[in-house]
Amino acid sequence: MALLVKDMPKSKHQDVDFIVDQLDWDKNVDPNFKDNHYLEPVVSVQGKGYVDKWIVYGKVDKFQYFTAKELTVEPGAECTITDNGAYGLICVQGSGTINGEVLNSPKLIRFHELTEDEYFCTEAGAKKGVTFRNTSTTEPLVCLRYFGPEVNPAAPAMGAYKKAKQK
Repeated sequence: MALLVKDMPKSKHQDVDFIVDQLDWDKNVDPNFKDNHYLEPVVSVQGKGYVDKWIVYGKVDKFQYFTAKELTVEPGAECTITDNGAYGLICVQGSGTINGEVLNSPKLIRFHELTEDEYFCTEAGAKKGVTFRNTSTTEPLVCLRYFGPEVNPAAPAMGAYKKAKQK
């Protein structure tokens, strides 16, 4: 029970009506939940040896809380990606460089070891463009970029993957 109420006012920890009222019943019993909430990757931009896809997009109650993209760069390829705003980046597969700095998805992290898999990009840097290079000869370089609220107003709307499949 403690985890259920940990973010609620102490005075409400035993108030069952208050706790149950926190649920959005209409959204939780939506018979078309998948149609209204399912996200499938949608290509944002692609070029020789790379593809950048929207993986989190759309709005919740008419507000864009966050968006995310997945960049895949094939072995030996390089690309420069521009974005609309600041983002956090994590490398989930492969090795390469980001603007000449080492970028590497760790296979094993030992206690107290530093890694080269996370970066933060400022808004100015994102708008200028960030160059990704895959230095592997065999493995794709895959990076996830996470953006804050309302950073990507031109991001696809919920259900965009259906339109992309129809093309």
